[in-house]
Amino acid sequence: MSKLNIDQQTIKELFTNKRADFLIPDYQRPYAWDISECQTLWDDIFLFAIPEDDFSKFDPEGDEYFLGPIVTFKNDANKLEIIDGQQRLTTLMLLLRAFYSFFGNMKDDNSKKTAEDISKCIWKTDEFGTPDKNKLKIDSEVTSDDDKHEFLSILKTGEVKDSQKSAYARNYRFFTEQIKSFLVQYPTYFAYLPNRIMNNCILLPIEAESQETALRIFSTLNDRGKPLSDTDIFKAQFYKFYKENNRKDEFIKRWKQLEEISDKIFSSVSGSSMDELFTRYMYYERAKMNNKNTTTEALRKFYEKDGYSLLKKDETLNNLEILANFWIHVAEQNDSVFSDKVLKKLSILNYAPNGMWAYLTSVYFMQNKDDSGSLDNVAFNDFLDKIIAFIWTYAIMRPGVNALRTPVYPEMINVVNNKRVTFDDYKFDEDSVRLALESYQFTNGRPITKSILA
Repeated sequence: MSKLNIDQQTIKELFTNKRADFLIPDYQRPYAWDISECQTLWDDIFLFAIPEDDFSKFDPEGDEYFLGPIVTFKNDANKLEIIDGQQRLTTLMLLLRAFYSFFGNMKDDNSKKTAEDISKCIWKTDEFGTPDKNKLKIDSEVTSDDDKHEFLSILKTGEVKDSQKSAYARNYRFFTEQIKSFLVQYPTYFAYLPNRIMNNCILLPIEAESQETALRIFSTLNDRGKPLSDTDIFKAQFYKFYKENNRKDEFIKRWKQLEEISDKIFSSVSGSSMDELFTRYMYYERAKMNNKNTTTEALRKFYEKDGYSLLKKDETLNNLEILANFWIHVAEQNDSVFSDKVLKKLSILNYAPNGMWAYLTSVYFMQNKDDSGSLDNVAFNDFLDKIIAFIWTYAIMRPGVNALRTPVYPEMINVVNNKRVTFDDYKFDEDSVRLALESYQFTNGRPITKSILA
């Protein structure tokens, strides 16, 4: 059973902890909060901390405001990788830094103590508890976030230039304006608001023992944000590989293009459109491993084998790009790539009872493409003839969503061994098929009926 450390803490308790060394990892999405979300946070916290515009009606010993969970795990570098709560944590850091910038000339004891507490939330401290303003308590490695340097710069300096247009800069300016207005209205009680934010706003840090456990917790808890897809994790592994080989910028450009292609051709109810691309490629790699197991492991489980070794090869990214280009030619019915006969059969396969045909076709393409990424149309047409005949017969004789896996997996292995697709072990008696066809109800809603009409 996985071990978890769960302990409700105030912002101050969590941020000032010596162990608080947060990392927004490379596979996370960029910071995305806008002004409306910051306005909601400000309004909610203000109403909580200054009820009815009267600071005296607040109970510092009993009042609490829950901000939500923060899911992390400690990585090999001893940093707390943030799996859930990245947006919230980033915004709180910007808010506290905005408050801190107002305390420079305030000499009363409450203000000095509050400023000291804020500084220990933002910067790491030495053994005497003195903040080191060169060492932030949070860092970002998000590969697709071109503005992360602005976030770190704002936290270090408390300054935003007019030229800075990132979400970090925009939200920091917003908080600065709100704080300025608050200071004008409540000059005597200015320190109370940030103090109550730190001491009475509650977070629920959940530290998991591994990335896998943290991601599972996130998927369970998260009902508003968009969960990390398998592809977000894969991107991080590729990024590390290309970064180590001084090809980071090349990778970022290629990955963005791959995402754009995938978004055009694959739909995804959850996760990422690229999950489907990785799935189709997985079946090719499975076949090369001679894997006939009809119980297909989860996508992430497959690629994480041997320390994500598949994602630490140039060949894999190259193959994913080639496979994506093949499927966009299919989606666009590209008649400069495929013959009319092939295009007709590919159109029919869109009405197949399930998606196994696409996995088998991906394996066929990867094995039989030439150096330019093209297939021989005659041979491809014969292959499509064979699988259409078998898939539709099988759908009538042995209906079931997963039934097709059993005969298809061995054929994938035949394909990568340059053998013809025959389905020899799953042939049906002709009379039985004829009888089944005669009694089959070809209603308009059935994919088989639609494919015949197509």
